[in-house]
Amino acid sequence: MPTCRFYGESMPAGRRTCTLCGSDLPDVMPSAEVVAAPQAPRPLPVAVPAQLPPGGRFCPSCGIVYNQDYTDAFCICGTELQSTAPAAPAAPAARPEPAARPPAVKPPADTRCLVLIGADRQPIQYFALTKDVTLIGRLDAPGGNFPDIDVDEWLDSVAARKVSRQHALVLRSRATGSFSLRPLPGNTGTQVEKDMVLPLHDYPLMPGSRIVLGGAARFRFEVT
Repeated sequence: MPTCRFYGESMPAGRRTCTLCGSDLPDVMPSAEVVAAPQAPRPLPVAVPAQLPPGGRFCPSCGIVYNQDYTDAFCICGTELQSTAPAAPAAPAARPEPAARPPAVKPPADTRCLVLIGADRQPIQYFALTKDVTLIGRLDAPGGNFPDIDVDEWLDSVAARKVSRQHALVLRSRATGSFSLRPLPGNTGTQVEKDMVLPLHDYPLMPGSRIVLGGAARFRFEVT
């Protein structure tokens, strides 16, 4: 006499539903041989396909696929069956390509300027020095700091943060037309050529003079 696989309830001959739990009684437990018998209403122990058979369901825990003749709402492992095949994992979103940087445009001839140099040693931007005092740093609107040369606009955020908000001044002498660099107090380090320089000291700038701020922003003083 057949019995319920969950409660052991004896079932009369020809009866397939347990009176205690309501589950159907399969002929046998799922196996590879069961799959080959299409007439039997029993689970198919195969991997979950991309598409389920018509009316089929699958177990999200053990992956068993059941055909439409299996009427129990639960898998033999006790997990509730689902009627929707698992969606294929979404492909990772392609990382957008960085926008191409437009070529730097030189100012008119005989212009004194600072040239911001990139990692590829090519000019990123030319900054004409048309004022007596030019502040180099990073924008801080809430703090009232508006530098003439804002490195945030031209460097990535990691490199830009190595430069102080008020890092250095470029001074122009009206008497001689010469230029000098004055590092400001609290800067994160200033280098002129190969030497680290002190704050509140003026260092003459000659055509070709190299300046490094915070170890990240590289400038060159030029006359175009």
